[in-house]
Amino acid sequence: MNFLNETSDGGSASKQEPPSLIVGRDEANHWVVVEAHGLCGGIFGTEAAAMRYACEESRGRAGAVRVARHLVALDLASPPRRRALGQS
Repeated sequence: MNFLNETSDGGSASKQEPPSLIVGRDEANHWVVVEAHGLCGGIFGTEAAAMRYACEESRGRAGAVRVARHLVALDLASPPRRRALGQS
């Protein structure tokens, strides 16, 4: 089983930059949106609702919303993963 919880490029988001979001399905087949650093996300009833949320959260930034090819896990129990500035 594959879970996608962070970006594959290893980059860090600046505080000024809108979040990068991943849209996909979880193990229960719900539509899920996860921010690349675990800062926000949600579970949605339809793909359209998930995409609308992701586009709004990313403020329409080109390339900020990606669709996962694997299962997506939304972890509400763990604190967000943050990187120090300058770390990759």
